[in-house]
Amino acid sequence: MIAVATFLLHCATAWRYGYFRDELYFIACGGHLAWGYVDQPPLVAFVAWLARPTHDAQFALRLLPALAAALAVVVGMQITRELGGGRFARALAGIAIALLPAYLLLGNLLTTTSFEPLSWTLVVWLAIRMVRAHEAGTAPTREIALALAASVAFGLYGKYSMGLLVAALVIGLLVTRERRVLASPAIALGAVVTVLLVLPNLLWQATHGWAFLAVLAGDAAHRHAFNDGLVLETRNLASNTLAFAAEQLLYTNPLSAPVWIAGLIVPFTRRPLRALRFISIAYAVLLAVAVVLEAKGYYVIGIYAPLLAIGAVEIERAAGALRVTLFAVLAAVAVLTLPLSIPVLPIDGFIGYTKALGMTGRDGTPARLIQPVYAEEFGWERLTRDVAAYYHALPPAQRARTAIYADTYADAGAIDFYGARYGLPHAIGSQNTYWLWGTRGYDGSSLIAIGATRYALLRTQYASCRLLGTSDEPLKWVVEGPSPIYLCTHPLAPFATIWARLRWYGA
Repeated sequence: MIAVATFLLHCATAWRYGYFRDELYFIACGGHLAWGYVDQPPLVAFVAWLARPTHDAQFALRLLPALAAALAVVVGMQITRELGGGRFARALAGIAIALLPAYLLLGNLLTTTSFEPLSWTLVVWLAIRMVRAHEAGTAPTREIALALAASVAFGLYGKYSMGLLVAALVIGLLVTRERRVLASPAIALGAVVTVLLVLPNLLWQATHGWAFLAVLAGDAAHRHAFNDGLVLETRNLASNTLAFAAEQLLYTNPLSAPVWIAGLIVPFTRRPLRALRFISIAYAVLLAVAVVLEAKGYYVIGIYAPLLAIGAVEIERAAGALRVTLFAVLAAVAVLTLPLSIPVLPIDGFIGYTKALGMTGRDGTPARLIQPVYAEEFGWERLTRDVAAYYHALPPAQRARTAIYADTYADAGAIDFYGARYGLPHAIGSQNTYWLWGTRGYDGSSLIAIGATRYALLRTQYASCRLLGTSDEPLKWVVEGPSPIYLCTHPLAPFATIWARLRWYGA
């Protein structure tokens, strides 16, 4: 019942705002199906491709993420059941997983992280089953090993961070007595099957110079603060550790922290759950690696559903009044803060809601949209319309040879998605896989260039780069300012040379 309610909640709200920036890119990737992309495995592009018969309707694009969010609840509750949790433990786990702020966001958008709560929970659940089978004196079955292989492959086709989870779990097993399960022939079989399943994507990355590694380096190099001054990743290890820890509380709801923290501790305090210590150790490994690598806080978000499931078993043992109070307060706060994680309110209503909470509009300043994910869902059609006005103002002869160049995949995706209704050709772009798709036959003699990240370089490649104007979307204030639009003419080198110099990998 909780899983069904989760699915219906996402379906009821998936249409409210606009397309998220990455979704526009994934829609473009869905038109270029491949076994891999510069910055991602192929799953999200395939999901976007499935929505093409609906003309990429938001509801269709987000249907499978909503289903994944509901299934994560199902698997989490199954973990609780298998560990001996009763009705209260299962309900607590289900509610906590369903209303986890990060999971609400991920189930309402198509992103590479949308399937992580499900895939990570599946992998941990199957690892628990293998360990418990070994603990009971029976060898892990081939069926469980194959299911584990399929779950790992599913996770890797969604996002490569699944590899980090697998490595952390293996380390957790190696430093506990449960290491013996790794010697099982079923584990070896599962490892071989996993490699075979993901081999097409590995070959794609190999033939493209392991481009994803360059993306990781570029991602670290191009991060910037939000316009409200918030900085989440820094070069200072101590401050990065504090920020990362704060993000974990923010993404999981501080009131659910007692539940997942209990899930970390209880394997060391209760003999029946002792075999699960490897999960707690894996969590510590995940956090340590993420902090050292300056990873974004949500990169380990998939681990929390299993921890909530384990913790719920322990919370159930508490005194009746205490556990009921925790359940009621957690659920009430999660519902009251729901608008921060899922678009249950119209955008003006949401801004008013955050103003009432004192999050914006203080000291006489104007109230603004400060939720960065929501902010990234606005302004894309306006940008396309503004570009179209400059494009159609060009003399016909020049317009025929003018390419529309975007320096980010989001801007390029917006032109590709909305451009047809404004008479625009497809965009060319220099970020990530857009760069691989090339120049679409343009000679580069005339370029409408969107964005500022490559402007300094463009000025060295063209004799003339003139600012035509800007496209401003006030609702995007927290993530970026007005987008500049330039006209670049009289190239100083062949376009193939310029194109090679414009390439940049990163997020």
